[in-house]
Amino acid sequence: MKAALEITLIGRQGCHLCEEAQNILAGVIARFAAENPLIEYVVDDVDVDSDLELRDKYSDEVPVLLINGQQVAFLRFDADRIYSRLGDFAKN
Repeated sequence: MKAALEITLIGRQGCHLCEEAQNILAGVIARFAAENPLIEYVVDDVDVDSDLELRDKYSDEVPVLLINGQQVAFLRFDADRIYSRLGDFAKN
């Protein structure tokens, strides 16, 4: 059995791009889960300002999307691209 996909959305409170990214990601995950019911995943929503290391690394790029620790999107999210990347990670 494959390990769960670890999906991390890094954002900040009051960020309109972060809210937009949350909505896009929710739609992508709903589609992915419906089309790939046997693939496990976990989603973590992280506030960039809660961790000094994250803030130093990603503050100017939020929202940032990581899959299994690898950055796959930032600022403006493209649903089709994120869906494709989820599929790529699920195959590995």
